[in-house]
Amino acid sequence: MPNTMVDERALRDLVDGYAAAADAGDSEAFTQLFLPEATLSARRGDEAPAVYVGSARLAEIPARLARYRRTFHVVTNHRFEIEGDIATGGALCQAHHVSDGDGGATDLVLTISYHDRYARTAAGWRFATRDVHILWTAEHPVTMF
Repeated sequence: MPNTMVDERALRDLVDGYAAAADAGDSEAFTQLFLPEATLSARRGDEAPAVYVGSARLAEIPARLARYRRTFHVVTNHRFEIEGDIATGGALCQAHHVSDGDGGATDLVLTISYHDRYARTAAGWRFATRDVHILWTAEHPVTMF
């Protein structure tokens, strides 16, 4: 008999692991969170999405974040619907992207809604699809220590 609490905890760890691997710039850890043929799409508002399919393309995402001095993803409001070895769900996120510029450091903050489909594998839950919806952005100066 499935243990929903154990599955929900594992799915939460998967979603939070995505943020941790992205912030660490760890492409290997990042891609291990996905099925090998997984798809991630990222869109700003109503724009056409950028689509990444498969491990090689997904590995580009943490590498792209290296252009920032630091990133910091705060993930909240996890939700899951589990049916056997398949689940759907998502979370909300504020993703901070700190850059150094001529006027000092700035933080580009993206407010994101994730919409996911997950699959249970022998190695645990993995992303089958992840749709990243950037709802709005804000940018402001910050002081780095």
